[in-house]
Parts: sequence; structure tokens; C-alpha cells
Amino acid sequence: MDWLLYISLFGSFCAILLSSIAIARVASWQKSVHGLDWEAVATLLGDVATVKRSITRLNGRLNGMDNAQPNFNWQDQVTTALSKPQKEPMRGG
Repeated sequence: MDWLLYISLFGSFCAILLSSIAIARVASWQKSVHGLDWEAVATLLGDVATVKRSITRLNGRLNGMDNAQPNFNWQDQVTTALSKPQKEPMRGG
């Protein structure tokens, strides 16, 4: 029965420790955002949206480069180029 008491004591100690860590993090967050006004928040939101858009565009380009599977068959290209009728050169007169 003593082990049950020790387990509950350890659990309550962990709960107090975790809640004090959470309180400290919230207090530091409040200090860091204390001087922000609504204009600064709106500017930050616009900057974040711009960065997200540019990252999305860059990821699209990089995925396009990685996924490009060239289906290049030079023999087919040569045969189609040679089978087309060639135009006669223009003669000046």
C-alpha cells in the first residue's frame, strides 16, 4: 500500500513542476508581446503571408525539377525530323 502513496506523491510533484514551467512560459510570452499594437500585428501577419507564398512557390519549382522524368528518345526524334519534307531554300531574284 505504501507504493501507491509514493506513486501519487511522485505524480503530484510532476504536475506541480509542469504547471510551474507552463506559467513561466506564459509569463515570458506576455512580456515579449507587451509592446505590440494592432498595426504591428497586422504588419507581421502580412509578412508571414508573403513568406508563406514565396516558400510555396519555391517548393513548387523544386518539386517540378525533382519530378521531371524526361522521355527523350533521340532515335524517334531523328526519324521524325528526317521524315518531314524539307522546304526548298528561297531564291532571290
